[in-house]
Amino acid sequence: MNHYYHRLTFAFHLQVALVDVLNALGMSPDGIIGHSVGELGCGYADGSLTSRETVLAAYWRGRCIEEAELEDGAMAAVGTFQISFRSIMIK
Repeated sequence: MNHYYHRLTFAFHLQVALVDVLNALGMSPDGIIGHSVGELGCGYADGSLTSRETVLAAYWRGRCIEEAELEDGAMAAVGTFQISFRSIMIK
């Protein structure tokens, strides 16, 4: 997988498969949260996006990132206690 967009679409396909298997077993989440392509997976899991729409979004997100030739970025990790996180999510 040489291209970033291949990695994103592969990651999404794994998410679709997991959601579909869990749904087939009658399991559904009480809540979902995602980051990066995981946000697309959340859109699929809650029914906001079809699998086709989400694969296309993942593909084009990856293509745009790759073709923009941006410098490598950084991420911020935010630490919080579960109770404060829940109070934020409830709002």
